[in-house]
Amino acid sequence: MGLLQQMLPPRTPEFVVKITKYCNLRCSYCYEFPDLGNKERMALDSIARMFSNISSAADKGQMDRLRFIWHGGEPFLIPIDYYKSIADLQREIFADKIEVVNVVQTNLTILTDRHIEFLKSDFFSTLGVSFDVYGDQRVDVRGRPSTEVALANMQKLIDNKIDFGAITVLARNTLPNVRNIYRFFDNLGRGMRILPFYVNANVQEIAEQQIADHALTQRELVEALKQIFDEWLVSKNAVQVDPINDFIDIAVNYVSGIRDPSRWLSESEVVFVVNVDGRVWSPGESYGEGKDYGNLFNEELSVVLNSPGRRRMLDDAQSRRARYCESCPYYGSCPGHFVGDASPQQERMLVEAGCPVRDMIGYIVEKLGRIGLDNVIAERTSQRRQEQKPQPGSLY
Repeated sequence: MGLLQQMLPPRTPEFVVKITKYCNLRCSYCYEFPDLGNKERMALDSIARMFSNISSAADKGQMDRLRFIWHGGEPFLIPIDYYKSIADLQREIFADKIEVVNVVQTNLTILTDRHIEFLKSDFFSTLGVSFDVYGDQRVDVRGRPSTEVALANMQKLIDNKIDFGAITVLARNTLPNVRNIYRFFDNLGRGMRILPFYVNANVQEIAEQQIADHALTQRELVEALKQIFDEWLVSKNAVQVDPINDFIDIAVNYVSGIRDPSRWLSESEVVFVVNVDGRVWSPGESYGEGKDYGNLFNEELSVVLNSPGRRRMLDDAQSRRARYCESCPYYGSCPGHFVGDASPQQERMLVEAGCPVRDMIGYIVEKLGRIGLDNVIAERTSQRRQEQKPQPGSLY
């Protein structure tokens, strides 16, 4: 991939916007823990400048769609009228230049009638609920569990026909219940994302204790993901699970004979974390000193993307892919996102135990072969390619 191509914005960038760090919970594994009592929020004029600085790339036709993931802290501690003002800013600044999608991630312990009404509007296209089902990690400032409140509010969402997905942290306390966690959301018919604890930011004050209390080894992580895949394989609902659905896609590529590394070269970093102060990071290195890309409150997106911090990140990603991906049997079937986007914690995992994605793909491919689906997939892929093959005399 040429440097110029790397420096251009991805066609569908995602901005994880830390609108506030303030939160009503004190989850024991939270990497924002030191800042959860800080009531500072992004000012509307700062958000307007961020939109304008991103819009400059839309003006040049360099993007197809924008996705803003409103994050915290707890974003539902921000008044609903604030989000209505943000919606007005988006309409004013982006107008008809580009599609804008808004997503919110909440612990769902705050859900008033006004929230219900606003969630029925078209501002948030997706609602993500952070909920572990089991364990006692998610407690309020007095140490009281939040599970029952979140469950009651989940029922309110269902009663009001408001769609949602789930984000579950896979850590020491939730590990023994991983099958039941999947079954809970599968029975509800709600997709989910598994977030393994090792992807924590560089917050040194609490990192050592958090790791001791919650961190999983690679072996534990892979075994848990295998259990989730096994549950998915026999489920009637088979709700989507991230990253299991990505692993399945890679396995299907492999058994279908798709092993073309060049097909992934046009893909670049697509997710950017924007802190309360406007500074931008890669998700894997959020808040790392000297590792930010710049500030979207003060700089256009093109300046941020061409910053020394991002150039270093892209060079590191390319080096990791060369080191770990090119010798992998699934190279070309897999886009190598885990390796390319690896956080310092994930890179240590690669050094010490190899790539967990490789382990998972091997497991899924072996399972597909055992139940005879590998040949079915390969045959259907071959047939589909033949049907799409240009005919004599065709212009395309």
